[in-house]
Amino acid sequence: MKNFQTLLDNLDLELFRQIHSQTSDNDKRSLLACQKAVGELLPEFVYLEIGSYIGGSLQPYLFDEKCRKIISIDKRPKAAPDERGTEQIYLNNTTAFMLDNLKKVSPEGIAKIQALDGDASEIDASLIAEKPQLCFIDGEHTDEATYRDFVFCFDNMAENGAILFHDAPIIYNALSRIVDYLKEKNIKFRAYSLPDYIFVVERGDFPLCQSSSITEMLFNNHIGFLKSLYFTDQYRRFANKKVFRFVRNLKARFTGSNITK
Repeated sequence: MKNFQTLLDNLDLELFRQIHSQTSDNDKRSLLACQKAVGELLPEFVYLEIGSYIGGSLQPYLFDEKCRKIISIDKRPKAAPDERGTEQIYLNNTTAFMLDNLKKVSPEGIAKIQALDGDASEIDASLIAEKPQLCFIDGEHTDEATYRDFVFCFDNMAENGAILFHDAPIIYNALSRIVDYLKEKNIKFRAYSLPDYIFVVERGDFPLCQSSSITEMLFNNHIGFLKSLYFTDQYRRFANKKVFRFVRNLKARFTGSNITK
C-alpha cells in the first residue's frame, strides 16, 4: 500500500476498509495509535492476536514493514458464550476464509501470518518461536476465557511489550483480576483505557502512552469513559423498571438504607 506510514500516522480508517472489523471507528483509531506507538519504540516487532475471525483487525499489519510476523490464534467456534448472557454466532469462521480475505487485501502481506486454530490455553508454546511485543485479545468474551488468553500472552510475549483488550465493558472483571495479579506479583506495568472500548496493559518498560497519538486520547479520556458508561445503560434501564424500583424502595424503607446521616 502506498503511503502506509502516512495513513498510520494519521490514524486513517482507510487501513480497515477492505474487511469488516467488529470495532467502532474510535476503537480502530486506538488500535492504529498503539501500532504506531510500537513502531516508534522498536525497529521491528511481532504481533499476536487472539480472536481474528475474518481478519478485519489484522489488515493494518499486512502493510506495516516494521511488523515482521503476525501470529493469529482463533478457536474458530460456530457459537461462543458471552458475559452478556447471549451466545455470539460466527458465520464463515474458518482460517481458510480469513486468509482468503486477507490475500485480497495484500497477497504479499499474508506471508507474515502464522495461523493457529484452537483455544490459546491449548496451543503448544513452542509454536510461538518469536516472542511478540504487541498482543491483542478479542476472543471469547467471558471473564475466564479472557484471563486464560492473558496468561497465554503474558507467558509467551517479550519482557517489554503491551497487551490490548477489546470490549472492556464486557470483560471488566477479568481486567480487574489481571491488574490485581500484576500488582501481587510486583510486575512493572501501566494500565489505561482508550476510546471506545480498548484496554491497554503495558508490561515492563514499554511506554506506548508517550506516543503523541495516545497521549492525546488520554488527555481527552472522557470519550472512552462516557462510551463505556453508555454501553451499560441498557442494564440500568432494565433495573429501573417499575417493578424493580418498587422492590428496592420497599426494601430501603424497612432497612433504612436510603437514609443519609
